[in-house]
Amino acid sequence: MLQHIVKIIWNERNANFLIWLELLVVSVCLLYLSDFAVTKAWIYTRPMGIDTHKVVNFTFDELWAGHPKYVSPDVDSTSTYEAITRILRRIEQHPDVEAICYCFSGFPYHGNKQIATVTNKGTTLQANLLVVSPSYLDVFHLKNATGTEAELKDILENGLIIPSENVAKEFGVDTKELLNQELVLDTYGDTASSPVKCVMKNVRRNEINELEPMVLRYDEKTLRDLLMERPWSLQFGLRLKENSTITPRELFKELRPQLQVANWYVENMTSIEDMKEQSQAAFFNSLKLNAIYMSFLLICIFLGVIGTFWYRTQQRRAQMGLRLAMGETPSHLLQMYLTEGLLLVVGTLPISVVAYYFLSAYQILDDDAVSFFWRAPLTFLVTYAILALLTLFAIWIPTRSAVHIPPSLSMHEE
Repeated sequence: MLQHIVKIIWNERNANFLIWLELLVVSVCLLYLSDFAVTKAWIYTRPMGIDTHKVVNFTFDELWAGHPKYVSPDVDSTSTYEAITRILRRIEQHPDVEAICYCFSGFPYHGNKQIATVTNKGTTLQANLLVVSPSYLDVFHLKNATGTEAELKDILENGLIIPSENVAKEFGVDTKELLNQELVLDTYGDTASSPVKCVMKNVRRNEINELEPMVLRYDEKTLRDLLMERPWSLQFGLRLKENSTITPRELFKELRPQLQVANWYVENMTSIEDMKEQSQAAFFNSLKLNAIYMSFLLICIFLGVIGTFWYRTQQRRAQMGLRLAMGETPSHLLQMYLTEGLLLVVGTLPISVVAYYFLSAYQILDDDAVSFFWRAPLTFLVTYAILALLTLFAIWIPTRSAVHIPPSLSMHEE
């Protein structure tokens, strides 16, 4: 039957060329949409490299002079640094709190980002710099790619620079090859260098962005200065114990009487899941809007394809009647036309491959920097699955009734 269908397609090549051209245009449009969906799904499902389960974010604020609870410096001369650290110790002593940390531009789902230049043997790259307290490792459970987590914390406490695995990749060396090599870190003119004693596993700040080179550092002086002068620029977090059932709201309510020293107080405590939802709200709103556009486009594509095949079926009514009169069964006839449609769809594949190559080469595709082995195969699989379903449905709707009309009626109408 397949050879017979190929002959039919060739004999009706003038009409089939226009249908094939329409399917080709549709396939290229679907390739763009499918690539967008595949890359976004792939990025979102990648591991983050940190454990945010049971993590709570909290923020500090300072009372203004007119506030009823404002304490005059003459009455309480506690410094900002002492006030903040005293509150942190009180929180840490709570039986449900496992660890507490603070950092600068290092909190996941936080918008702040600090970029530093990292140099190794004359090669430089841009990396995200996370300035963190040593307990950051206890709160977020970062992993050591070249040793144990205890070694990771010990090296961090000594003030040494800890790069992520993709820093080694960017330098073109293996993770273990980077060990004991000297890294020079330049942060807005402030230069520091240290040997690499360990490499941490890759870390992402959120689920919607691709992996970026990261550098971890404990800069005690910088963190102390920020605690003294600008504590609101730091991010504070705590990890609740695994068997704890207390919620961030309940913890905040329970600790509230202890959360003020001098004029500094904890403003609120929120689950990191709430922080995640707020920080990624714009992305998901954009994704929903794109999904609406895609759905509308798919409906338009479907209506266009079904219109084409409906017209084609009407032109073939006499041919169908003749085949039925010669003993062809309705089900076999329907199967033949469905197979013909699938062959036309498959015929667009070679040109679609070329079109996808040019879309990628000229950086028209979204997230063109994202590269993984299954990107193109998954994109084509999704595209042609959708196109095949649309085509089969578009052929089945008009043809299923046409093949059941009596042959004499079909030929008489013609």
